[in-house]
Amino acid sequence: MSVWHELVDLQKKKAELEFQLHSVEEKEKSLQERTKLLEEKLAIQELEEHLNVKTEAIEKLQSRITELEKRLKETETSTITKETGTKTETSGYFLSKLVEKE
Repeated sequence: MSVWHELVDLQKKKAELEFQLHSVEEKEKSLQERTKLLEEKLAIQELEEHLNVKTEAIEKLQSRITELEKRLKETETSTITKETGTKTETSGYFLSKLVEKE
């Protein structure tokens, strides 16, 4: 093989390798972009899950607060009713004692 043929073969080989390198670099770039896209989707999914957990926790707390406030009102109403009844009975007691003295 002459030097000229060898040089032509080497140039063809070089051009072929440069083309392959370009293809590999394009594929790498595409894969990097896809990786970023998937990472963002995953981050969003994790945030949505975290948000859902927090929202459920808040709803449970709000429900618990409503339940506690309702129970508190019931006990306050019950206490007021008992106090009103006791005061009436006590007032009646004192009135009867007052009448007895006279």
